[in-house]
Amino acid sequence: MFYSRILKESIRSIISQKSRSFLTSLGIIIGSATVILVIDFGEGAKQDIAKQFSNLSVTTIFVNAPSSSAGVKSKVSYEDAEAIKKEAQNVSLAAPVISGKVAVNSGSNSVQLTVIGSTPDFQKLSNLSFSKGDFFTEEQEKAKKKVAVLGATAAEELFGLKNPDAIGQKIIVNKKQYEIIGIANLKGGSFGPLTIDESIFIPFKVAENYVLADGGKLNLNISAKDLNSIEPAMEEIAQILRKEHDIKPGGVDDFKLKDMGSNVVAAKESAQTMAILLGSVAAIVLIVGGIGIMNVMYINVTERTREIGLRKALGAKDKQILTQFLIEAVIISVAGGLIGLGLGLGLFPVVTKLGAKIAHAWWGVFVAIGFSVAVGVFFGYYPAKKAAGLDPIEALRYE
Repeated sequence: MFYSRILKESIRSIISQKSRSFLTSLGIIIGSATVILVIDFGEGAKQDIAKQFSNLSVTTIFVNAPSSSAGVKSKVSYEDAEAIKKEAQNVSLAAPVISGKVAVNSGSNSVQLTVIGSTPDFQKLSNLSFSKGDFFTEEQEKAKKKVAVLGATAAEELFGLKNPDAIGQKIIVNKKQYEIIGIANLKGGSFGPLTIDESIFIPFKVAENYVLADGGKLNLNISAKDLNSIEPAMEEIAQILRKEHDIKPGGVDDFKLKDMGSNVVAAKESAQTMAILLGSVAAIVLIVGGIGIMNVMYINVTERTREIGLRKALGAKDKQILTQFLIEAVIISVAGGLIGLGLGLGLFPVVTKLGAKIAHAWWGVFVAIGFSVAVGVFFGYYPAKKAAGLDPIEALRYE
């Protein structure tokens, strides 16, 4: 009964000063909206990282060209991959990969797709599975057979159907016919820089000689035997490539090694840094909003000094006065938090349309409301304590 009456009085007091109450809660509105968006950004970043690296094992190692500032030209080759497979004790798979954008024709339909030339090891490295057919064999690769495997999206773009019955049909790449022998299942994500679903796969030697002879990005995709083998595998790969490329001791490497684990760590650290930065902004806005509530509550205490004195003279206890002013501060803060929450959720589709990768995390709703309550209690306590501590005689004399 006591708290119910105080709650009604607090709401009545806030409603009587609607404009002031709204302006007071503005900082909390912005802060709460920022909190929910920061949490959604963080969740989106986590999901995006998981999607990007879902097709990759942390044991994957990439070998590609060094940065242009190194002043050397990369010479990684098919033969390098063969040497690594043969000599490296800590490596289980090694595939040369050459890729580039090419016009691919199916009947009257022409589509620009990524052509990936590689060996059967690539299928194991990327965990490709098939809705129809299979990947090309080592014999087909070495014999330079003009066969092709389609990613799920590439097949749909070429034939206008999801999962088309295209096994045995022909496509034209650089004026040469290729027989379709497999259609991959939809994977989502990417394999390093390559988007699997939107690509077609052909034997490496065919791609190197007939499709991407005038240009194409060449690198090596390698898998260490297990997590403990990554470091020794990278050392072995570096030694083999230096020998294959005749690099003298102290010479500049014409290749660059990067393991997938370091990419995942770098992406997570980048996402965490962004979340901390945005979270700091939200915290600052909430603190500023809390200070605003505290200042306005001090003004309210000053304006209602005589009222407080009269209530005390009529028997109101310090606890009752403190509780009422504290409840008023919390109501203003929570109301601002709820409005900010609605604003943040309302901005979700807008931010998504702008290209930001965010995802709803419903636990963020409770975090935003929790922050609002905490701000109201913390910044409302001191003005409420001041009101409760007023001397009734002095308060009644206040003009």
